[in-house]
Amino acid sequence: MAAVEIGAPSVRGVQNNLMSYGAGVVSGLAYNLVSGFTGSGLIGGAISAAVAGSIAAPPLGQMIAVNAGFRTGSVGMRGLGLGNLGLGNIGGARNGNGNGNAKQPAINLI
Repeated sequence: MAAVEIGAPSVRGVQNNLMSYGAGVVSGLAYNLVSGFTGSGLIGGAISAAVAGSIAAPPLGQMIAVNAGFRTGSVGMRGLGLGNLGLGNIGGARNGNGNGNAKQPAINLI
């Protein structure tokens, strides 16, 4: 692994990262706006990610689209009922003990 230099934060570095943060916020708002029309499933999520990623500059836009796709793949497929594709309980609902079959005890609040 290559050595990484760690130094004091510079004004330019802080400014660049603040601008990247702002681009992420604006793209997230665009994603939520578009997904309100298209839905957040597989196709709607892809459309929303493409629109949100196109708002930011290419490196940031691509990262935004990848993150949205990752979320759809890891969480969204469970919402489509595709969380358990015959691979045991990978991606399926988990119930406390890890095998997905146990019923959880009731919690009575006093």
